[in-house]
Amino acid sequence: MSKTLQYYTFLIILLMASPLVHAQKGKKIRYKAEGSLESGRRDGESYRKLVDKVVFTQENTTVYCDSSLFFSKRNVMEAFGHVKIVDDPAVITSVELLYEGDARMARLRKNVVYREGERRLYTDFLDYDLDGEIAHYFNGGKLIDSTNTLTSKIGYSFSKDNYAQFYTNVVLIAPDFTLKTDTLKYNTTTKVAYTYGPTEIIDNEGTTLHAKGGEFRTEYDESDFIEGNIETEDYYLEGDELYFDDQDRYYKAISNVKMTAKNDDVIIIGDEGFYDRKNGISKIFGRPVMKRIMEADTFYLTADTLVAIESEYDSAKRILAYPNIKIFKENLQGKADSMAYFISDSLLFFYTDPIMWNEQNQITADTISVEIKNEVLDKMNLMNDAFLVSEDTIKNCNQIKGREMITYFVDSEINHIDVNGNGEILYYALEEGDSLLMGMNKIFCARMQIRFKEQKLSSFSVYTKPEAKFIPPHELTDDVKYLAGYSWREEERPELFDVAYYLDPNYDAKSDSIRIKGTAPKKEKKQAPAPRNLPPSIEDRIKGNNNNARQTLQRSEADRPRSIKKDDGI
Repeated sequence: MSKTLQYYTFLIILLMASPLVHAQKGKKIRYKAEGSLESGRRDGESYRKLVDKVVFTQENTTVYCDSSLFFSKRNVMEAFGHVKIVDDPAVITSVELLYEGDARMARLRKNVVYREGERRLYTDFLDYDLDGEIAHYFNGGKLIDSTNTLTSKIGYSFSKDNYAQFYTNVVLIAPDFTLKTDTLKYNTTTKVAYTYGPTEIIDNEGTTLHAKGGEFRTEYDESDFIEGNIETEDYYLEGDELYFDDQDRYYKAISNVKMTAKNDDVIIIGDEGFYDRKNGISKIFGRPVMKRIMEADTFYLTADTLVAIESEYDSAKRILAYPNIKIFKENLQGKADSMAYFISDSLLFFYTDPIMWNEQNQITADTISVEIKNEVLDKMNLMNDAFLVSEDTIKNCNQIKGREMITYFVDSEINHIDVNGNGEILYYALEEGDSLLMGMNKIFCARMQIRFKEQKLSSFSVYTKPEAKFIPPHELTDDVKYLAGYSWREEERPELFDVAYYLDPNYDAKSDSIRIKGTAPKKEKKQAPAPRNLPPSIEDRIKGNNNNARQTLQRSEADRPRSIKKDDGI
């Protein structure tokens, strides 16, 4: 139902109820005044004019004004100047008033102020049903209480039921944020606001939340919304359900969660996520997938948890992933325990048993960094115990080993590798169309450069006192065919659907969503807030020096924002 239709339906219900009120004819208005009484006629109807400290009473209602015209036949009073209605618990003041005694309806105009307890309502056009204690303004008004200020074009206040209804250009101003919508219901006792259409919340620090409606608990600075997004400094976080705790600067999204970077081609999806404004941390978990759009391909990465860290320094802005990393790109696949992506440099670090595959090449090291330049794969650094295995046309495994390697790519394919320190190579020599084994070269040296052609090792150069040995085919026993640390792990190589599961044509999103919602989440553990300093402290925590870094903050759907603790970290 549209907001306009909601408003007119609501208005029709009020109009249908009005004959019941009008049918009960009100008691005759009683009056007194200190000035002279005059009689007159207007449009054929007689009236009594009263001036100077005029007082009218009817039942429990008392009206004060400077002057008035009283139409006895219709039991109607027109009042002017310093008008004041006392109808416990309400007190209303204005410049002009039309008081309909039989209908028990007061129509106040100009500088109207409605007071009830801590509440103040300001407008120039207010109709007040004295029996129903319903105040209605229709040309702009403002409601102020001890906590919030509400403005709108149209508004109703239901004193007996302790709520107010607002329509068109509604703005709620709270101490720490501003809410904008077109339809809002406000509980005047609990200070809870309910919105029923597009809603925007902006806090004092600039975080913006957009949603299709929800529940907003203003005294606790909390809210529950549906189908919207939270705008952080660097990201948009969206989901089917949103929870907002402004006091603790905590924002949570559930189901079909999507986080989009504003200034980078990065999108992260998952089942659940949150944004911790105090620490500048966004976290996505529940089978999260990060994808980065590149020039002619898309880079996909999945892990148990993905964390985006904001900072005032561009060099410190990064995305962390842990554990169980899997990546897929057309010419690059990989696995690792954890990852750190430095956005400003387009640099990815993979930690704890990382392994990469590029066509027939398998790459391992203690730590691997991947550099993206101009939206293409540019360079890969292999730090400590670097090892490359390249399978040739007859399934022999050429092997390169060194303390460190730098792998250079051209058109996303390995062009050459520089090996620095403790270089070792086993290279199978082939002839006759790369199908006849001639023997194997085994070389030791301090430095070497390996060149590739069509993703295969084609030539190499060795430097600094190399030691070389050629082994003929009949001497190639298993104890000489492999360098120390060799392991061929092709069966672990991820495929596209292992990483981006939702792209699988057999994937049923609906049934999977039902399964996920029925899965009990893990209980979270308290952790210290994430440090705002630069790496390597984060990397150390991810690599396992602090087990807390791997524990997720999964919150059950029953956990409301009020249960969030200020000392929760990543």
